[in-house]
This record gives sequence, C-alpha cells and structure tokens, in this order.
Amino acid sequence: MDYNRTINRSSYVRSLSNRSNKEQKCVERDIVHLWISLRDICNKLIHIDRILKQHGILSKLIHIESWIQSYHENINESKIKINNNISLQLIKARARTLIWDIMELKNEISYPHPVHGRIPNFRNNPNCSMNLAQLEEFQRARVIEICPSLAQEHLRLFSLSEGKVVLTPAPSVGNALFYKLDPKFLHVQDLSRAATKSGAAALGTIVNLTAIGNLHVDIFIVASVVANPINGARLGKGKGYGDIEYAMMHQLGACNDKTLVVTTVHESQLLNDLPESVMTEHDLSVNIIITPQRIIYTQNKFSRPKEINWNDIDNETMLNLPVLKEFQRLQKLQK
Repeated sequence: MDYNRTINRSSYVRSLSNRSNKEQKCVERDIVHLWISLRDICNKLIHIDRILKQHGILSKLIHIESWIQSYHENINESKIKINNNISLQLIKARARTLIWDIMELKNEISYPHPVHGRIPNFRNNPNCSMNLAQLEEFQRARVIEICPSLAQEHLRLFSLSEGKVVLTPAPSVGNALFYKLDPKFLHVQDLSRAATKSGAAALGTIVNLTAIGNLHVDIFIVASVVANPINGARLGKGKGYGDIEYAMMHQLGACNDKTLVVTTVHESQLLNDLPESVMTEHDLSVNIIITPQRIIYTQNKFSRPKEINWNDIDNETMLNLPVLKEFQRLQKLQK
C-alpha cells in the first residue's frame, strides 16, 4: 500500500513538473512563432489576418512596438551626438588652420616654422608684457601661472623680474603639476634662463599635487591659437592641456572664480566669428585678451572647468601628462 502511494505521489510531482515545462515551452514557442510570423509578414509570405487571430497578439505587438521605438530613439540620439561632435571638430580645425595660414602668409611668426600644429610664437610678443603690467590685477598678484609656450617666454621673464612667483607646467614629472619659480631664491642673472622650459626644470622647485592646495593662483595665463575678443571663447592647438591643468588646480583648491584668466595673442589670431558652440563645460575661456597693441576685456559668460572630464582623456594624453595617473589615484583615495 505504502509503496503504491509513493509511486502515485512521485508520478503526480513528475506530471506537475512536465506540465510546467510544457507551459514554459508553449510560451517560448508562441513568442518564436510571433517573431517568425512578423518576419513572414515583412517578406509578404503570409497575410496579416493570420497574425491578428493569435491569442494575446495585441499586447505582444504593443510591447514589440515600444521596444522597437525605444531602440530607434537610442540609435538616433547616438547618431545626432556623433554628427554634432564631428561638426564641432571640423569648425575647430578650420578656425585653427585659417589662423595658421594667415600668420604664415603675413610673416607674423618669429620661429619655428611651419606654425601649423603649434602655439604661434608671434612677432612683438614682448609688448604683451608691457600691456599686462598695466592691469591692476597684475600689480596686486603674488602667484601667476604661465603656460610654457615660446610666445609667453617674455611674460615669464617679466613676471619674475617684477617679483611675482611663477608657476609653469611640468608635464614630464610623474607626481608634479608645476615648477615653482620664486625670484627671492633666484640670482638676477638666472632669471632669463629660468623663463625657458629647460631653465624652469633646472632652477624651479617641483610642486607635488598634494602641495598645490597650499597655493592660490591670482592670474592664469593660457596659450591660444584662436580667440574671440567679444565672448572670450578660445582654442588651443587641440591637446586640451591648459583646460586639464586648470581643472586639476580648481579641484585641488588653487584656482577659483576670482582667478583672472588671460591669454596673449597676435591681432591676427582674433576671430570674432568663432562661435560659442566650440566651448564646452570642460573648455577654459578667458576674461582678458592681451595683444602687442591693446588690452581687450571680453564679455565672458562661460562656465569654467570644475573637474577633469575623464571621458575626454585618451591614452596619448595620459602618456604626455603622467601627472594625470597620480591625480586619478589621489582622487580615488579621497573617495
């Protein structure tokens, strides 16, 4: 008797399991059949009336339509973003090429040649130092960050001779962002050498990332290939190093909204038609443009870079700026 009950119970459990599997297979088969039917409709192999007679077809079709619409919307959004990015890069490339071509044509470059792909080392750039000296902000400033380009070499020398502490980027030092040049600790005869790239590395003090927050930069001088004298939009040579350096300094507390952002360029580098669209939240615009002839106060309403946009950092940038790896490590430790 007990043996028969056991057999009956196991048979009942097996039948339930088989029924569940059959139901699951039926559901899967229905979905497969629906897709096959839809494919056949597209290929005009069967009439649509056969599909409409299927059980629960309406809810299934609504679900499929919703999924297809969502899929196409995502694809279209991706295409729009890609197209917009390509258009933006073309505008930037054409603006840079236009300026480089004009400056070469008008012989406004000292050296090196060709200027294409470089920050222009324009003629009469020492006159920019005289115009910079007229700014009250410069007279009050104690610490100035100046880009390492040849066109700004005289600015570095002039600032040092005026007793300013000069910071200049140290791209090849793994855990440092800047060399610090303090004229109090430099001989007068060494100032000219200290203003050069090699001289800054030899005579400057390495400022590690952990020490950047102890400084406050009063003026940040960034290099430009193109500058809009109206709204303060600017383009560098396309590497984004100046934007990255400012973003790191902002995150570390060395720069804030009171920091004056300045660029020095030739008159031929001014482009009123440079559109606002070239600027993103991670690009650095300028408050003041200084040329050998004049000082231009821009109507700068762009936001400044607040932090590193790691999505824009490629392998080449990581290799050229090894300090980024150390900065990334420190940011992870703080989290």
